Amino acid sequence: MSKKKYYVLHLEDNKDIADLLTMILENENIDYKHVQTFKQAYEQLDKVLPHLMLVDLMLEDDIHAEPGIKFIKDAYQKYPGLKMMVLSNRGDSRIKKELINYIVDFVEKIFKPSAFKTKLIQKLNDIYLTK
Repeated sequence: MSKKKYYVLHLEDNKDIADLLTMILENENIDYKHVQTFKQAYEQLDKVLPHLMLVDLMLEDDIHAEPGIKFIKDAYQKYPGLKMMVLSNRGDSRIKKELINYIVDFVEKIFKPSAFKTKLIQKLNDIYLTK
């Protein structure tokens, strides 16, 4: 891992979304790592906890988002202190309510890249600079 201020791990099966985030974060003080599967995510979390983990709820075209929800709840228990932000096409209020105690934010993927970058950096600063 490089000497950047923040480390962000992103669980996302859509490579285009990951490439977009790589591009918009490349000049920021963020070490961004992308993984595509739950297995890869757990392997990375076992090595080092990120400052923030972005989680796509609907991996492998799962329209119900249940595996993503289960991952968040399991990771929250297994890795105390892990901060997670949902980044998903699924903006369902039931899911947001169910995850409210496990995540720091919920962002729908329909976003302007520059606005998301600003929100991500602000969220990291809010979490780590206000302590």
